[in-house]
Amino acid sequence: MTFPNAYTKLVSSGDADFLTADTLWDFKVSKYPPSNQHTLQILVYYLMGMHSVHDEFKKIKKIGIYNPRLNVVYFYDLDKAPKLMFEEIEKEVIGY
Repeated sequence: MTFPNAYTKLVSSGDADFLTADTLWDFKVSKYPPSNQHTLQILVYYLMGMHSVHDEFKKIKKIGIYNPRLNVVYFYDLDKAPKLMFEEIEKEVIGY
């Protein structure tokens, strides 16, 4: 899934792996747990989705990372995220 109308000069490409009713998923195959960069990447996808033409993103409550190598799922409840964090990512990372 791509993000029409959401790309910027700082982020001109990128696509999410999978979307369910309330969760945006990214698949990472690694022998390690997700890194800060993996978490930032999926948060960027979520925020770009919110700025895109895809209304489905308004229903997203969680982000998830699935590692098929370890058969482990990692969840983050977006309602628990500080609003300032989203604002900083939008400004500093994506360039809105």
